[in-house]
Amino acid sequence: MRAGGALAALTTLLLLAACTPEPVDGQAFPDWDHADALASERFDAQLAALDAAIDASDPFRSDAQPSITGVSYVHATYGDRDSGQQSVVSLHGNPASVLIQQTDADPGFTVDTLHVSGEDVDYLLLGDGYSSLAPTPWVEVPTVYGHPGEDPLVAGLRSMCFVDGFQTMCEIRDAITYTADSAVGGDARRSVDVEPDGTVFTRTEVTLAAVLVDNSLVHLPQDIVDELSPTMLDTFIPVALWQDPDGNLVKMEMNGTVPGTDGAEDLAVQVGFEVTGAADPGAFPDLPATDDVTVIPARGTEDFYDRMGDL
Repeated sequence: MRAGGALAALTTLLLLAACTPEPVDGQAFPDWDHADALASERFDAQLAALDAAIDASDPFRSDAQPSITGVSYVHATYGDRDSGQQSVVSLHGNPASVLIQQTDADPGFTVDTLHVSGEDVDYLLLGDGYSSLAPTPWVEVPTVYGHPGEDPLVAGLRSMCFVDGFQTMCEIRDAITYTADSAVGGDARRSVDVEPDGTVFTRTEVTLAAVLVDNSLVHLPQDIVDELSPTMLDTFIPVALWQDPDGNLVKMEMNGTVPGTDGAEDLAVQVGFEVTGAADPGAFPDLPATDDVTVIPARGTEDFYDRMGDL
């Protein structure tokens, strides 16, 4: 019996030894610095993919044949004062035709833009609120989108960022860079997630200073800007970016509220651009009749836009 008991005890010890895990070298806590570095690399990679996709679809500096329609919007509220506009933007072909139709502005103060492929002018359809600027509903101004015969050095400066909507995206992109380079840039959120349908969802933040001071993404009257405190200017506003698996833009939006301090009101901003599909060439209108167009020469464009801004 004693031998059997000893054998049973020995067997139990062997089994316990077999179940005991081998010592494992490791850390008690995750390496957060390494995790942050990986997240930062992935974030930077998504922005680089966006930049590459925009460049690849650029009809001004490449052979790309884009066909894109999207919605561009800018809204801001400060206390009981608000402003904003919304436009449907269509871009088609190379050289590109561009159609911009304002759909959400003060009644009568809309400006639609038509640029026809290869033309060296743009046509602006003025709302009734701008009737004092010209005796006709349309005005013709030198194009901002370039044309086949222009100087190559000038043509090299053209980009998708000249087109409303894409311009909004480019300015948010610039605000991200300005924020990253600022004293508080290291505190900005950066994350990348992949949604079930393959859409890549990136989140970050930009400071109000980057939005208002550095690139004037949201245009506010100077008296409002003068009321904004340093604390408000350093406040982060969330930015969200949606891309398809190839890095192409689906939507980019800056949307948030900056709490007022030191007597200033809360400031709410929502700015973005969403690609809604391909452009419909049939939706581009014909050129306006000559009798319906007032020509604004290059030397008069600055005065024309100054007078428009005063209305």
